[in-house]
Amino acid sequence: MKGDVLGRAANKLKREFYRLPAIRVVRGYEYHQALEAHALRLPPLNPVDLPLYQALRAEGAYITPVVSLGLPNTDVMLAACDKLAGELRAMPLEGQNAPRLPLHRLMDFPEIYMWGLDRRLLDFIENYVGLPIRYHGADIRREVADGKVNDVRQWHIDAEDQRMFKIILYLNDVEVGGGPFQYLPRALTIETARRLHYGSGFVTDEAMSAVLPPSEWIECLAKAHSAVMADTCKIFHRAQPPRTRDRYSITFSWTSTSAVKAYPTMPISDEAFSYIHAHTDERQRACLPVRAPS
Repeated sequence: MKGDVLGRAANKLKREFYRLPAIRVVRGYEYHQALEAHALRLPPLNPVDLPLYQALRAEGAYITPVVSLGLPNTDVMLAACDKLAGELRAMPLEGQNAPRLPLHRLMDFPEIYMWGLDRRLLDFIENYVGLPIRYHGADIRREVADGKVNDVRQWHIDAEDQRMFKIILYLNDVEVGGGPFQYLPRALTIETARRLHYGSGFVTDEAMSAVLPPSEWIECLAKAHSAVMADTCKIFHRAQPPRTRDRYSITFSWTSTSAVKAYPTMPISDEAFSYIHAHTDERQRACLPVRAPS
């Protein structure tokens, strides 16, 4: 707990430092230099993924049934996720309104972690991010239908990196009142951030409504096993507080290897690491988090 508090404080200081005008200019210059330097090293983008790439660059988010991505072993990954969602449903809430399963439990199902290391998926993400990428694993959670607005149920823009990629995979049908992922398209985000003088942190519904009517807020309503893909560093977004039904989802995350802010990374035991290492190639292993010395 103490480590978490210190980590959050350090990240906040880092974000505030990077907001200083002179530092922003220097970092912006360095960032574009890095993009240019890596452009010639980007892997080929599969033509099938071009519409998704263009949609993310223009809109900031895209939703589709996850099977439509055509990634191998999706059925095995989904079966494992559904099993874990059942375990999460049976867990006592103990006062929480967004309980998670322990991350080590997810590693009991390596097919979940390995799905996020698919080579075609990594190629797509690297092309979108524009730099070498880091895979942070997955996080499964339940949003309890209590209507409370707290934590990531509030509007915000992630500050982890210049660009990042997330897949929020619904594990139950998400209808009106069921806590859908909600966002503002990139153009609206830019204008709204300007009007709010937004730098970082959370924005209340009241403050957001004052500059943009709720009719402009996009709700991602979809059936179970739909994937919301988003660059959460480029758009205002939130998990809308569910009112009528709990939402179950699992989120896969990737950033660049030079992320602005330390991002929570799924812990990997020695046993799991050995399995992953034996079932990946050098390109995939380059995306794994750096392991702390034992």
